[in-house]
Amino acid sequence: MAAPLPRPTPAELAAAAGRAIPDTIAPHLDVLFVGINPGLYSGATGRHFARPGNRFWPTLHRAGFTPRQLAPDETRELLGLGLGITNIVNRTTATAAELGRDEL
Repeated sequence: MAAPLPRPTPAELAAAAGRAIPDTIAPHLDVLFVGINPGLYSGATGRHFARPGNRFWPTLHRAGFTPRQLAPDETRELLGLGLGITNIVNRTTATAAELGRDEL
């Protein structure tokens, strides 16, 4: 597993509100994981499921989707495994409760 990403400062987290995180997709994927929307931590780092302690990466490995536990900065490696990530809403917020009904 790669070294953890540096932790964003409170100012960086606040500045991340409303940012978009690029999808990790390619033609002919076997599985596309769809999140609700990225959180501020992901917005600050530019990585999906980036907050330390997020269960996505260990669960992905334990479920047999990846040969080892990947880190958020290794997201592009998913493409070689036929996996991708997108979000219903590509706008970072502190919680999904901040999304409007029209966005969902």
